Amino acid sequence: MAKSAKGHATNRNLATGSGERHERLADFETRLGRARGRGGDATGAQARSSAMGTAFRISSELVAGLLVGGLIGWQLDKWFETSPVFLLIFFILGAAAGIWNVIRTALAMQSEAEREPGEK
Repeated sequence: MAKSAKGHATNRNLATGSGERHERLADFETRLGRARGRGGDATGAQARSSAMGTAFRISSELVAGLLVGGLIGWQLDKWFETSPVFLLIFFILGAAAGIWNVIRTALAMQSEAEREPGEK
């Protein structure tokens, strides 16, 4: 229904109005179906986003291992009043732990990719 200049509702042909609504709804459903059919772009964006997240996780684990090992070694050197002995030892241990986490994550990703070969 449309409103007149005075604000009162005027009767429009409701059959035509509902027919127009039906046509517009059918057109909308057609356009929506076409847009959903182009979902490959969204899937590619999700894959890139997932790859970036994985890369950030791997680099964070490596850096965290180095930092934690270095901080533990530095603190032990302060407590025992030794020079860089514990710093070097725990820095190397932190690096080894970070590299081990990277390897473990890469192996998990590889086994997941082998289970789902159709995803690429």
